[in-house]
Amino acid sequence: MLSNLKLLLGITTTEQDNLLNLLISISKDLALRTLNPFVEDFEQIVLPTKYDYWVTLASKEMYQNMGNENVRSYSENGLSISYTDLTSGISKDLLSQLISKVGIPQ
Repeated sequence: MLSNLKLLLGITTTEQDNLLNLLISISKDLALRTLNPFVEDFEQIVLPTKYDYWVTLASKEMYQNMGNENVRSYSENGLSISYTDLTSGISKDLLSQLISKVGIPQ
């Protein structure tokens, strides 16, 4: 996933690998928590590989939104600022692709 994320972001060096790996880890954790809302112990659950693309896109969004404070658009003279609706640095459109599993709260 790291190599795909770096390719999408146009990063060719290894300087940001630790940050990118952290974003991948956070994205995986968010996916697991969204898919399995009634599970408390995520140590035993492995995210299926079919979500690898989602994790990569979520990591990309988080990276691109770092420091932007959710600014979607900005104008200068008329001073018009729009903010994107984000959860954990990930758009609601991307989060809506994860459908929670039904279960019993533990």
